[in-house]
Amino acid sequence: MDIFDRNNLPLGLGIGVLSPVIGYLLVYGIFALMVSAGMMDPAGSAGGKRLRTIFIIAICTNVFWVRKFNQPHTAKTLRGIVLATMGYSIVWFVKYYQELYAE
Repeated sequence: MDIFDRNNLPLGLGIGVLSPVIGYLLVYGIFALMVSAGMMDPAGSAGGKRLRTIFIIAICTNVFWVRKFNQPHTAKTLRGIVLATMGYSIVWFVKYYQELYAE
């Protein structure tokens, strides 16, 4: 039995929590490499927007796992991934609400 064939909520929560963290590290590293290579401007005035974008891309890494576990026999794992994704999304929205809807 493969670990990814298991159907339980804690596995889904674990995947849903860790995947955006790893995604954040990867995307941040890629952006840092592009800045050091001169392909992208340093994060001067756009630093907040860049960080906000990195966070949302990291949250979107869970889409891969949602597609993988979207099967009838893995509903509990899928539920855990979706719960973690929604939690991250709510935190992102609350954190950046003022920037997004400033008048």
